[in-house]
Amino acid sequence: MKKLLLLISALLLLSFASSTVKSQIPIEVKMPDVSKIDAFIQGYVDKGMIPGGTFYAAHKGEVIYHKSFGNKYPETEYANSDIYRIASMTKAITIVAIMQLYEQGKLKLDDPVEKYIPAFAETSVLDKLNPVDSSFTTVPRVGSITLRQLLTHTSGIYYGEFEGGDRQAAYSKSGLDNFGLAAPGINTVQMAQLIAKAPLGHQPGAQWTYGLSMDILGAVVEVISEKSLDDYFDQHIFEPIGMQNTAFNLPETKHSRIVPIYTYDETGKLLMDKSDLWMYPALPDEDCHFGGGGLVCTAEDYGMFVQMLLEKGKSKGGQIISRHTAELMTTEQIAHLNMQGKGMAPIPGMSFCLGHALITPVGAGIGPHKPGTYSWGGYFNSKWWVDQEEELVFVGMTNVLPFPYPEFWDKLYPIIYATLD
Repeated sequence: MKKLLLLISALLLLSFASSTVKSQIPIEVKMPDVSKIDAFIQGYVDKGMIPGGTFYAAHKGEVIYHKSFGNKYPETEYANSDIYRIASMTKAITIVAIMQLYEQGKLKLDDPVEKYIPAFAETSVLDKLNPVDSSFTTVPRVGSITLRQLLTHTSGIYYGEFEGGDRQAAYSKSGLDNFGLAAPGINTVQMAQLIAKAPLGHQPGAQWTYGLSMDILGAVVEVISEKSLDDYFDQHIFEPIGMQNTAFNLPETKHSRIVPIYTYDETGKLLMDKSDLWMYPALPDEDCHFGGGGLVCTAEDYGMFVQMLLEKGKSKGGQIISRHTAELMTTEQIAHLNMQGKGMAPIPGMSFCLGHALITPVGAGIGPHKPGTYSWGGYFNSKWWVDQEEELVFVGMTNVLPFPYPEFWDKLYPIIYATLD
């Protein structure tokens, strides 16, 4: 019996030693075959449909794609270190700033915005516009504009240049043309006060309307934190995450890395747009920072930011927002408006959370993204998304305006998902 017990003990020790040795052998992580992604993007470059750009993806925390294509100037190729105007991709960063203040007890999501920007106490709603001189009449606002309505684009504040008709004329009459990227000569709070004097497009909370709401939230961040928006972003978001190439205005040493804006001539041929309007990243820093559209960034920097979102607020520099706050950010907010046909999109399953488009369970099968995926993009043809179920994040950067080939993105995404297999 003793010999049998000794034999069993020896076998157990041998088995344990063997498993220990095996666990110390490094496991080779097989990277996906990304050649089909390369071929697809390069095909659009070769056909002159896009000048080029930088594309980034990470799966389960591992970067699986980070490549650049094309020539930004005739003799200069795009590079992974290039800095792009990200326009409305700025919004996600402003939302994180607001949610940081929320979890510190410094604001409530249903606070009226007039609590922080008193000028909004007098904001009214557009009624009729005189086409002769663009003068307009208004009707009283019903209820206050809340921070939650700003976060969900249901405030009634809009982008004049995207609206057309009476709304655009009313904003132009109010002096809000081209608001969204830069406004020299005023500060962020003054910008918000000017928007407060313009009429709303509809009653607060009545429907989803894309607009300058996040820019107002940028001013709220300044009022509560007593810091400029750029300083707040630097200290509480960019530095902890390691986003060293993200800013409203860049130092001169980085100007050469800003990619040019491209557009198309009447024949569809790409050409560089040298308009002074797009020079803001290289201008001296102003006091007005648009929380809805003023930042520039590298694909890698933004990739780290969306990875932080996927990780429920975790980054290498610490917890940016709490897990609970991160989950709240990605919870559907406008289901009631969708049911009335007044939501973001007429497609069932496409909704909105706090600041981002959201695919709900009803939207399973719309495309490759799983329910729970949230996303947004930028005016200059840039995109990002976070697929929570697949643990997959994506950032695509180009600076092309306007972009007549939206199918480029629709066709690219399934190829990325296919590489995971």
